[in-house]
Amino acid sequence: MMRSAMSMLELVFAIVIMGIAVMSLPLILTQVQTNNAFALQQEAILAAKTKIGDILTHEWDDNSYDAIAQRSFVLDTANGDGTLSRVGTTNQRIGHINADYRRKLYDATVVLNDRSASAIGADGGDLDDIDDFSGQATTIARTLETAGTLDYVFTALTLTPTITYASDTATYRNSTLTNFTFNPANAPATPTNIKTIAVTVTGGNQNITLRAFSCNIGESSLLPSRPYL
Repeated sequence: MMRSAMSMLELVFAIVIMGIAVMSLPLILTQVQTNNAFALQQEAILAAKTKIGDILTHEWDDNSYDAIAQRSFVLDTANGDGTLSRVGTTNQRIGHINADYRRKLYDATVVLNDRSASAIGADGGDLDDIDDFSGQATTIARTLETAGTLDYVFTALTLTPTITYASDTATYRNSTLTNFTFNPANAPATPTNIKTIAVTVTGGNQNITLRAFSCNIGESSLLPSRPYL
């Protein structure tokens, strides 16, 4: 009478295969954990980039935009912009192309407070310029994935913007720029020509900070429309 049975060799192979599978489990779990941490980090970075992009769509300063001219002007700042960069009493910078529709400073005859950069922080309770967002933290809550709703899978994220002036020193000789020192780590209390935008993301063991810079350069006005010839 013949009986079917497992040979010793087959038993050894089965034990070896099961051992390999069991030994692989910690590696698989570690890789899953690593992938989750990377995905959360990417969510945090994307949220910070989006927040910075939103802030950069606003005016450089409350006093930048002129409703009558319908464009933003370059402002005088406390680091010598009014005396070093203005050509006489004109609204042009040193080295400025003498042409219309270019970026310009306010006319020198305008009242000082109307053409000077303001201090950092919200004013009037509105969010109409870059530095108004400083300290205005927002939280992106975890939501279920539904139509039309952004889904942050892992955890709620808190975004905290910090806006400061960056130290910048320009040295001129005979109306020519000879030296420029930029120090974003130094945040002077008085206005300069560069603002540092830092957005810190916390939540889910994340502590990520992204930075961007915005300069006091105003904007060019548009050419008037003309009929085609």
